Amino acid sequence: MKLEYTKQELAVEVAALEQLFGRVEILDPYRGALLDSSTLEPCGESSPVPMLDGTGRGMQLVQADGGDEMRIYQSIQIEGRPCVLLVHCRLPHDENASAGAQNSYDRAMAQYQEDMRRDYVTGVYNNRYIQEEYRSYAEKQAAHGKPVGAVMLRVNEYWTLRNTESLQAAECCLNTAAGILQLAVGTDRDHAVLARLEDGLFVVITVGTPAAQLAQTINQALESSRRVFSITLARRGTFTVSAASAEWGETSSWEMMLALAQQRL
Repeated sequence: MKLEYTKQELAVEVAALEQLFGRVEILDPYRGALLDSSTLEPCGESSPVPMLDGTGRGMQLVQADGGDEMRIYQSIQIEGRPCVLLVHCRLPHDENASAGAQNSYDRAMAQYQEDMRRDYVTGVYNNRYIQEEYRSYAEKQAAHGKPVGAVMLRVNEYWTLRNTESLQAAECCLNTAAGILQLAVGTDRDHAVLARLEDGLFVVITVGTPAAQLAQTINQALESSRRVFSITLARRGTFTVSAASAEWGETSSWEMMLALAQQRL
């Protein structure tokens, strides 16, 4: 697929794709804006762009108001300006399906979307959910003056367990840590969410409560909990968690807030 366009070439490409898919959009991923395909001027607010792979491509299955659809994202450049081409592809709908079959399909779609948000080891949210969904919510709350912050958490024994014991022991350690952390953070997504970023690294995004205060609450929960997990059937181990926080007000930027919290860790 061609990845670099002039405005004229883009207009031809969009017209051709609209013949197949019906709806094609151009997004500015940095400004969160929907662009006019002919002028590249902002003409509305866009939904968050998902994480793209090494080729600049991403995909989402979405239960939209007009019906289920596949959204295909492709990073492109228009006269040197980085943008994202979004193609909406409506999924086939079986009008003859029974109510039971349709219910099964809807539940399968909902389960797929939930699974894509979750870390496969611990069951907490993953980096994809934080970046694609929760980020826009947190940024809007910060714009309205609410305290927004990040608490970065590292399970210190993770890599030692992977290198000297086994992956299973390391993941068992993470599961135990995630359970304690989730209890400390709570399940009210309007105020805070816990996510595993990678390996032994977790983050809590907090809305309405200073991150330093939440970090203190998490440390108290860890100190009062039994941080014991199974290395093997006959052996047990303990773990420690390091925590560091950063506030939105220190940086006024999502990326810088997370980077500052990780730097302090």
